[in-house]
Amino acid sequence: MRKKLLLIAIFCALILTLVVGAMYKYLMSQVYGEEQTNFEMQVEKTIKTEFFDRDITQIEESKSGDNQYNKYYLYYSATENKNIIKQLEAQTQVASKQLKDSRSMVLSYVNEEKVNDALINRQLVTKEYIWDDKTKSLKYLGELKELSEILLSKNRNEPRLKDIVNDESDLLAINRVVQEQLLSTRTKLKSTIDEEELDQVLTNDFLSKDSKITILPHSIQIAFDKEVLGLTTMNVDIEKILPFINPAIVSDNNLPKKSLDQKRNYIALTFDDGPNDTSTKKLLGELKKEKIKATFFVLGQMVDKNPEVAKKIVGEGHEIGSHSYTHPDLTQVTLDKVKEEVLKTDKAIFHATGVLPKLFRPPYGAVNGAVAKTIGLPIIQWNVDSEDWQVKNKDLIVNKVIDTVENGSIILIHDIHERSVESIPEMVSQLRKRGYEFVTISELLSYGQKPLNQYFGLADQREIK
Repeated sequence: MRKKLLLIAIFCALILTLVVGAMYKYLMSQVYGEEQTNFEMQVEKTIKTEFFDRDITQIEESKSGDNQYNKYYLYYSATENKNIIKQLEAQTQVASKQLKDSRSMVLSYVNEEKVNDALINRQLVTKEYIWDDKTKSLKYLGELKELSEILLSKNRNEPRLKDIVNDESDLLAINRVVQEQLLSTRTKLKSTIDEEELDQVLTNDFLSKDSKITILPHSIQIAFDKEVLGLTTMNVDIEKILPFINPAIVSDNNLPKKSLDQKRNYIALTFDDGPNDTSTKKLLGELKKEKIKATFFVLGQMVDKNPEVAKKIVGEGHEIGSHSYTHPDLTQVTLDKVKEEVLKTDKAIFHATGVLPKLFRPPYGAVNGAVAKTIGLPIIQWNVDSEDWQVKNKDLIVNKVIDTVENGSIILIHDIHERSVESIPEMVSQLRKRGYEFVTISELLSYGQKPLNQYFGLADQREIK
């Protein structure tokens, strides 16, 4: 009898266990189902919040374990590049593997943000969300952004130099900036640059309007058409080339302010035909005493004779420009000869000073379109001629300048004549009494001077055709 009662008790306990287990399983499934429903509702809500004005393409849904449900979404346009989709998928998988043991969602998409009217910034974005059991909601964990790139708004293409410059003069100006930076970079790696390396930089056509570029927040990376000094790309600060690029690609807060005070009067003293071992040295002393910075247009052959004086010009903060090598009328010689005159002077100046000239003054002011293109630098003329080479009298030189000067004038003087140098103290005194301040050519023109243009004064710029 006892045995029978024991069996009945065991049977009842078993039945009870099964019933309780079934009820528990039923209740848990209800709870899980409710949580899963809430989870899916939160997923849908999050997607709508992220993309209320876009279509979502669901790529994959998968279960992981008995009580985990992971969702993965990718968003991109139907015309998206296949490589972009592949990268987006890979980025999504990395994130999903990190969350594989949790109820979670990974949302990936190609995002475009307007930089300005001309540019957009594209990024591959992956956002991670995990289910929070306490709050019964999706919790944002963070995001991963990759492949940030700046593209043209008008066609979504990668930009090239032709997309940011207006004309050939801008391209030539950027070319000189890149040449300078190449030589500066090389000089930091080795103390001297040999002729072969200098020729690589000064004679190779490694930039063109079709050169690819990458627009970065504060610089532009330029891909060279051919390797130069072992480099295939170079990052150039936007500030260095700002006058030569379309301002629409630069955010307003990046625009530097380099203009002169319009309420004041400025003039530029320029000196030709040096450097001389005696008179130029004396002139530098006078300019230093007067705290004036001037612009020197030097002859290459004179630089080769007096390299230490050329170095002193640059070392004391003056601007140096090219005036050819032997002082020929460049419109009366072949273009090959023009190229030779320019190249030899560039080399002479670089070897003596470590810098390249950014300005060119043609002998006798003689220039035409073909010559200007071969030179590839801004042409600096003058609107005040001291005629010091002719009168050779310091008082007459001073009077000639004082009688013809005006705001924005470029004054022509020759530092190879003793009387010219002797006229400087009185000339400076008279000009200062009349309210003029002295600046270099680049300062006068606010660093905006361009090749294929000639400048006779601040308000007199003429295109060379």
